Amino acid sequence: MKSKISPRIATAMFFAAISTGELFPQHLKYSGDVEADVVASREFAAAQIGISSTHGAYFVKPQMFVGAGASIMWNIDAEFWNNVYPVYGDIRKDFTINRFFTAFVDAKAGYTFQGNSTGMLGNCGIDYGFYLYPSVGLRVRTSDRCGVYFKIGYTYQNAILSHFLIGPGGIDEGNEKYNTGGFSASLGFSF
Repeated sequence: MKSKISPRIATAMFFAAISTGELFPQHLKYSGDVEADVVASREFAAAQIGISSTHGAYFVKPQMFVGAGASIMWNIDAEFWNNVYPVYGDIRKDFTINRFFTAFVDAKAGYTFQGNSTGMLGNCGIDYGFYLYPSVGLRVRTSDRCGVYFKIGYTYQNAILSHFLIGPGGIDEGNEKYNTGGFSASLGFSF
């Protein structure tokens, strides 16, 4: 008689193996981050708040992390779009200060997908594209595997605003390129 393992049990066993580090060689460790982000946009005079989650492998020597993740960003005071979804690769280099403090340089790069948007006037639409968030930060170790961190940087988030308006002067059609990003800060938890 063959025994079956349910998908739920198999998934639970997989995540348990990852969390204990049994799937990675000795020089690699699983690492994950969850962070709250704030972006102050200069061009749109808008602000974004968001949540990001990144997962990947931490190389013990030379203290480097390589992973991938995704965010959801809410534009809290913009008139014509509400949320966007950056998906990115992440690379981070650590510089240990002492047993409790680690400085780091981090860079996320990827693509931003559009959420729901509404036109300001007539038929307007916005298309997103390239996403980049380089930053520097400081992590405070709270246990053997966990820590909290703060980082600051600059987010570049490419966007193209296209419009098609019919008015008394005729048809006005065009595209304008913007950076909807700006100065950024993040508070996170690593595990």
